[in-house]
Amino acid sequence: MKIVHGFFAAFLMLGFAILPMPARADAEAQKFLEAIYKKYVGQNTPGVIFDNNEAALAYFTPELAAMIAGDAGRAQKNDEPPLLDGDPFVGAQDWDIKDVAITVKDTAPDKAMGLVSFTNMSERQTVELDLRKLPQGWRIDEIRWSDGSLRELLKGGDGGEKESPETRKL
Repeated sequence: MKIVHGFFAAFLMLGFAILPMPARADAEAQKFLEAIYKKYVGQNTPGVIFDNNEAALAYFTPELAAMIAGDAGRAQKNDEPPLLDGDPFVGAQDWDIKDVAITVKDTAPDKAMGLVSFTNMSERQTVELDLRKLPQGWRIDEIRWSDGSLRELLKGGDGGEKESPETRKL
């Protein structure tokens, strides 16, 4: 009987050992997002300033940074406001951010998804960020708000590869 229990226990332990583990995010991706959103907490905070391509490359993938720079250049050339006429990290022009909660989940090798929820001016909001790990570290490849995405906005809102505005669950 002891042998049967021993085999049963070994079988259970082996079974747990081969079960797929939940995707655990790279700690650096979490720290990357925490460092960004720390700049928004409270009143009269500057947020993230990315007023040139070099600054944008510290936060965004080269492709997304180029889209942001292109939007700013087009707007300046045409003497009109850019399509990105607010802060993409909070999805607003003004903010008073409180109660920030950040969750990051690996989605593929060198890719992760961040879900950031916060209260902005008494309204609870959620922002979803697609992250890619580059040689320089983690960078943002897409930002989604409840009403659209950054890439969609920068494409002129023409729908391009339009995704559902619903936030995917982590």
